[in-house]
Amino acid sequence: MKDQGLKLRDLRDRLARVDGDILRLLAERTRAVRAVAELKVTEKLAPFVRDRETEKILELERRAGEMGVSEELVRDVFGALMAGSRAAQRAALVASEDRLSIGVVGGTQGMGAFLARIFASVGHTVDAMGLDHGDPAEAVASRNDLVIVAVPIAATCDVIGRVAPRMREGACLMDVTSLKRAPMEAMLAAAPEGVEIVGTHPMFGPHAGGDMDRQKVVLCRGRGERAYTRVRRLYESFGAEIVEATAEEHDAQMALIQVLVHTKTMVVGSALERLGANLGRSLDFASPIYRAELAMVGRLFSQAPDLYAEILTNNPDGARVVSVFAAEAAKFSAALGAGDRGSIVARFREVAAFLRDFAGWARRQSDAILEDIVRHG
Repeated sequence: MKDQGLKLRDLRDRLARVDGDILRLLAERTRAVRAVAELKVTEKLAPFVRDRETEKILELERRAGEMGVSEELVRDVFGALMAGSRAAQRAALVASEDRLSIGVVGGTQGMGAFLARIFASVGHTVDAMGLDHGDPAEAVASRNDLVIVAVPIAATCDVIGRVAPRMREGACLMDVTSLKRAPMEAMLAAAPEGVEIVGTHPMFGPHAGGDMDRQKVVLCRGRGERAYTRVRRLYESFGAEIVEATAEEHDAQMALIQVLVHTKTMVVGSALERLGANLGRSLDFASPIYRAELAMVGRLFSQAPDLYAEILTNNPDGARVVSVFAAEAAKFSAALGAGDRGSIVARFREVAAFLRDFAGWARRQSDAILEDIVRHG
């Protein structure tokens, strides 16, 4: 017993020395991260580059495997370290940026309220109004450097038509709607020449956090390079990844990303309701894939129906995309009803060939999602 006690104490001393080495290396890494953050601010570089981060994690996982270290441990540890790096870079960027006066039309609910809250949290002067709060939209538009229109899609162009003419020269008008063609046309038509225009679409919903870490925001150029750069840096200072697009490309992509996917999710939920499925009991049998799917169905149907009705019905490319979805669903239904195994296999192989270049990415993404569900779900 005495020998075992000495051996355990020796091992604990060894672990303590290793832990000390890790702490010293963390301190050294922190200093390097701060230097990188300062350089990125000086050079006006994006604080977050997704491809760079992904490549780094994959390389670390490969090296970990060669050393007999768990890849899962490497993902957890370096994921936390990289999150800290992004936070340091955001802080440096926020400290370097001029403070703006920001008017948010529709700033008491949803995305408008989220933006108003986080912009105010870092010192921007925020002037938010809503249907039952604050001054009239026209007054808010007349006195701010940046005016954000954050109202429902159906009301966006009408609100733009009212507030844009009231804006002062040198100010910037931007929207946050999930469609871009009509709002961009409305802003360019209604705003005086001296008012700069930027179209934006945050690709996430409002949440309780204070940043946009690793979230995507689409930006569409309207009028004025100064405002475009300022809005881009504003989003990046909260950790957003910027995607540049024309209004036309944006709306075509949203027909896939929003209309097609939301339609599929709504159809699954509708089928479950028609079947009278015992969802609680189904979870007793559920694979991680089913749990993920059911979670997304439940998430969608817990939100405002008007929002999804607007997304589905207002996109000009939506009807065509959903028509293709319905046609493909009908083909699979017919093959299933006829017991036509050959048709299902043939179509499966055709789609697999189409997706071949994304197979590696899809495997990594789905493995991470399913692993997280198994661990925490």
